[in-house]
Amino acid sequence: MKRFFIIAVLGTLTFPAFAEVPETAKILAIKKHPEGRIVSWSNRSPIFDGYPFYDLTLSWNGKKYVVRYESMTGYFPRNWQAGHDMTVKRERGLFNLYNGDEGIPARVINPRDCVEASAAPAGFSPMPLVPCD
Repeated sequence: MKRFFIIAVLGTLTFPAFAEVPETAKILAIKKHPEGRIVSWSNRSPIFDGYPFYDLTLSWNGKKYVVRYESMTGYFPRNWQAGHDMTVKRERGLFNLYNGDEGIPARVINPRDCVEASAAPAGFSPMPLVPCD
């Protein structure tokens, strides 16, 4: 029992050295999609879901990333403005964006994955589409 306790204590002392520490990224641009995603089409007119989201272009560790911040209510932190720095933590396929102590997951996206809102795409899409604007 003592041996297990010593190993557990040593493990907790050494683990923080390997934990990722939040870093700073610069917000280069913000693209707001106030109408939300295209969920269906009526002839050639898109029908949107009404849940706003934001694409943020970040500069982090010498590279640019576009991440999607989703907000069911439309809330967007006031201190996240283009040209400002923000605290982030990189994880698999996403960034945790920090608003104070709260980490908000935002997945990395390809900004070219969009559809022109003037023409319905051919075929069926199982996921809501993002309009190019």
